[in-house]
Amino acid sequence: MDLVISHVYKDFGRGPVLRDVSLTVRQGETVCLMGPSGLGKTTLLRCVAGLERPESGSVTGVPERLGYVFQEDRLCGAFSAVANVRLATGRTLPEPEILRHLEELGLAGSARRPVSQLSGGMRRRVAIARAVCAGPQLLLLDEAFKGLDDQCRRDTVAYIRRHTPGASLLCVTHDPEEAALLGGRCLDLSTL
Repeated sequence: MDLVISHVYKDFGRGPVLRDVSLTVRQGETVCLMGPSGLGKTTLLRCVAGLERPESGSVTGVPERLGYVFQEDRLCGAFSAVANVRLATGRTLPEPEILRHLEELGLAGSARRPVSQLSGGMRRRVAIARAVCAGPQLLLLDEAFKGLDDQCRRDTVAYIRRHTPGASLLCVTHDPEEAALLGGRCLDLSTL
């Protein structure tokens, strides 16, 4: 099912953040939202996820299974990487499978350590594994690769691609190289 964002308007009381934004993300398509800070890219993802309600317009076609990598890692610091992934998967994904995902992301030796003891780049990869392991039909990525070096970013994008076949991806990035790695359609939010 296509994700359809139609004439979305959002205002937090200081003037509009989103003004008449419309776009369609076809099932299985990757769309990268770009543009200067403050245009409402994160707010648009939050509207798609149902975390914000637009004042007008609509968001339809949001699938039941949604994965979201926020700008912040949003991990439970005292929990291990495995336990943080388990929060999104419940018991549907066996622990050995979670460990395999973390190993693919270069985290095998850190899978059982509290995430508060991991580097920023390692925490980023745990957050990405959590979203991917949830088996999303739509994956929202909000500056998901910040803090990752070039090789790690390439490997992480390849990991996402391997494990989300058929899923739609809606990605916020400021980096044209990230958009090229993801291989999707790029849209400048200022022109929508």
